[in-house]
Amino acid sequence: MTKSIGVLISLFAFLLFSCKSEPIEPFEFTVGDYNQSVGSRVAYKFTERELTVFFIGKLEGQNDSVLYSTSDIPKSKIRRIAAIEMDSLSDSYTNNCIIDGDVKMVGLKKDSIMRVIQLNNYYHPELSPVFEIINKMVPEKLKMSHDKEKLLKKMDNCKSFKIVKKRAVLRK
Repeated sequence: MTKSIGVLISLFAFLLFSCKSEPIEPFEFTVGDYNQSVGSRVAYKFTERELTVFFIGKLEGQNDSVLYSTSDIPKSKIRRIAAIEMDSLSDSYTNNCIIDGDVKMVGLKKDSIMRVIQLNNYYHPELSPVFEIINKMVPEKLKMSHDKEKLLKKMDNCKSFKIVKKRAVLRK
């Protein structure tokens, strides 16, 4: 019995101290959601410290404003985004069977390297889960259009994709 308790205490101590406590490298993950018909844009900015949703007005009289902001983000979600390997990403992913629909421009910045990736009706296994994380965190009216099941079904039905390989990486 004392061996079992000792093993449990050892296991608990191991889990407590082995949890990822190393610092998270700074990053910036941005997603633009454009609505050309009303001349506006909503932008989502996710960093290792906070998630902020901005309204960016393009018409006369419209002012830019913060629509939502939170720093209450589970570390596991932050680590998942920070772990995205920029070198593995191409510049554009397109489902050629769909002309219009779920189009997203993603910016990813780590250190002094900035990448811009376009997803056209494409579910990307590393980037798309970030949209799901954001949608779970923001109020209903600020959720971006993103339907994993629908995208995957359309991709299964298509089998015709265009992936544009990486161009030069922007350094800031």
